[in-house]
Formats: sequence, C-alpha cells, structure tokens
Amino acid sequence: MKHKILKYSAVCSGLLLAFSAHAIEEGFGFHGYAKGGIGITNDDILNPGGYDWANNGMNIFRLPGNTYTNSSGGRLGNEANWLELHQSYGWAQQNGMNWGIKSNIVYGDALALDELFVQGSGVIPSNPSATFWAGKRYFNRVETFLTDSQSMSNDGAGFGMENFDLGFGKLHLGVSRNLYDEAPADGAGELVAFSSSISDIMLMDDLSMNLYANYGTPMGPDSEDKFKDKSDAYQLAAKFRLGDWTTYNTLFIRYSNNASGSMTRSWEPFPEHQIGGFWEGYHAFNDKFAVSYIWQHETAKYDQDARDATGMRILESNWDALVARGTLNWNTRTSTELEVGYEMIDFEAVNPSEDGKNDGYKVTLAQNLHIGGGFWDRPVIRFFVTYAEQNVETKAYDRWDLDGAISMGKSDAVTFGAQFEAWW
Repeated sequence: MKHKILKYSAVCSGLLLAFSAHAIEEGFGFHGYAKGGIGITNDDILNPGGYDWANNGMNIFRLPGNTYTNSSGGRLGNEANWLELHQSYGWAQQNGMNWGIKSNIVYGDALALDELFVQGSGVIPSNPSATFWAGKRYFNRVETFLTDSQSMSNDGAGFGMENFDLGFGKLHLGVSRNLYDEAPADGAGELVAFSSSISDIMLMDDLSMNLYANYGTPMGPDSEDKFKDKSDAYQLAAKFRLGDWTTYNTLFIRYSNNASGSMTRSWEPFPEHQIGGFWEGYHAFNDKFAVSYIWQHETAKYDQDARDATGMRILESNWDALVARGTLNWNTRTSTELEVGYEMIDFEAVNPSEDGKNDGYKVTLAQNLHIGGGFWDRPVIRFFVTYAEQNVETKAYDRWDLDGAISMGKSDAVTFGAQFEAWW
C-alpha cells in the first residue's frame, strides 16, 4: 500500500497546473513531464516498500513512518520513474467564450487516466476570467519541489468554478470525490470535499497571500458501513509568497481536523487534529550559484476514533524534514548539484514501550548535462551518487503491518545511477 501514497510528481503538477487553471489554447495541445533512471546498489535495502515503489534499482531512503512523501531527505537521486501526458483541445471562441477539454494520462507502475475534464470561461460576461469545469482532475493542490509532495490536495471527480475576479483576488470553488481506483476496497470513492480558496491577494509589492477553507464528509449509499468511524473533516490554510521565480520564499500553514493533507484520499490516515506546513525558497546568488531549500513539519494527534479508523497504535507523531540543494553552473551545458536532507519522526505510542524516534539523512552529488543553465531548464541528464543512513527505534506507526522487513537500529546504503528529467 505504501507505494500508492503520494505517487504523483509534484514537480510536473505544479508547473503544468497552469494549463488546467487558464483558458485552453485553440486547437490541439500537448504537454507533459517525464523522469526516469536506474540505480545500482550492493547494500541491504533500507526500505523494501520504497525500493519496490521506485522499481528502478535505487536504494530509496524513505524514513519508516513517513506518510507525507514518497522519499526522504530530498528527491534528487532518490525517486521513482514517472510520466504524465497532457492532451487538450480548445474550440474556437464563440459568443465571447473559450471552451476546452483536457486529459492527463500517467504512468508509474501502470497506465491511468488521472484527469479528464471540460472547462469554459467567459460564461459570465461581467466576469470573463471565471472558469467553470466538470470532470476529474488534480484539484486544490499545494505542492513542494525538493520533497515532491502535496501538503494539501483534494483531487477528484467533480465540478467547480475558478478565477472568479473579486477585485482583490480570485475565488475558486469546487466539489471533488476520490477518483483513485487504488484506494482500499473498504473505503474507495466515497469521500467528498467541498473546497474554497481565494488566491493572489496582494498584500504589498511581491508579497501575495492565498486563503483556503475546505470541508469533507463521507457520502454515498454505503458510506455508513465504509466510514462508520470517520467524522466530518475540515481544513483551514494560508499560503504566503514573497518574490519571483529568480528569488522567492513561500510559507504555507494548514490546520486539519479529522483529515491529513487530503480529504479525498481514503487510504491516508485521519488524525483528530493535524497542524502542518512548509517554508521553502530559492535564492540565486549570481548567474553561477543558487540554493533551494525547504523545511516541512507535521504534528498529528490521534484519539480513539482516529486510531480505530486508521489502525495506528500512536497518540501523536511529529515529523520534520529539512532539505537544501546547491547548484553550481559551470556553463549553459553542465552543472553540479549537492543535495543534503535530514528527516526525523518522533512517536508517542499507546504503549509507552513503543515510543521512539526514527531519523536519518541523505546526501546526493549529481553531475548534470542540460539544455540550459537555469534552475528550471529541462531536459537534463544527471549522473549521481547517493548515500543515506537511518536509525529506526519504533514501528508503532505501521497501519498495515508491512514493515517487518525494515531493520531496527542503524543502517545505511549507497546508490550510483543516472536519471533524466524533462517537461514540455
């Protein structure tokens, strides 16, 4: 089951989400994202679930108990292969309106149709930017780059309206329902989220704010049987962004009640209370050297109802991840990157004998060949070496008793490999 947690690429979704949120260009369009690679290791596998999820030979460092990211200590030289193919068709403008259809075919370990929806803008003449949509799509996402995660996401099949101009910001409303066939059979497809947000509120020059308020509930003819221990949920969040793409800082803070980062992913744990967020940024010191960084935190508290719903044996968990990546551009064709990440999860268990802290770190050195010297320029080919070390004190977090093969105490591993990344 763990290979199904947050399997999407936040990088692709974050950069390509604009194609969903704005008018689709007239005629056919084709955009996408791909990453792939191979790793070679002779060391014992750190995390069998992570190794099987990646399925590319990389000895994945995924700290035991981390349910927030697929890999730990940063994604460089430590992630799975992934492909997204975004196709669209926009009809010629009629009656002052722009209509289009969009699909997204993805491939990780199997083909899947993650998105298929129609959208139309200009329906309200007095508010031409307002865009109506219906279908299934990635929705209500707040994503990170270095850790490839969604600190909030209510993807699903549904309908909504985006980009309604309020004068001081853009209003977004949506209803979404779990769309993933991979969710557990005892809880698939009956979690519904009612999402709302106001984006692009300018507080001052180069400082913007987004506000989020979401409500979730089980719905459907058999929801009482599937979710008899699941209470209604809500999320309140704010996101602040200072700067532009050359130098920026982003702060995101979220409170969840009876939910984690998502209300439509029925396989995620449902803590009674959860406070989380991240601070990330990118700073270019000059045209040769830049640093990107992130700190993420999640505190989750479980009452008896939450433990009954999830199968966890813990009262509280505190997760922190800190990752920094330095990039040195030798010229427009080559660069060198060093990524260092540390992660820690502190667990308070129902049984005090299972209390403990799991922690570890990862270091990756990569030599890159690329089409351009900018941080966001792609395609790129990376030749890398990754070292990871972890110390496991407890498995009280394990909901499905899948982690028996993970070694207690300290273990480490080295992976050599090559990887490409591209978007278009």
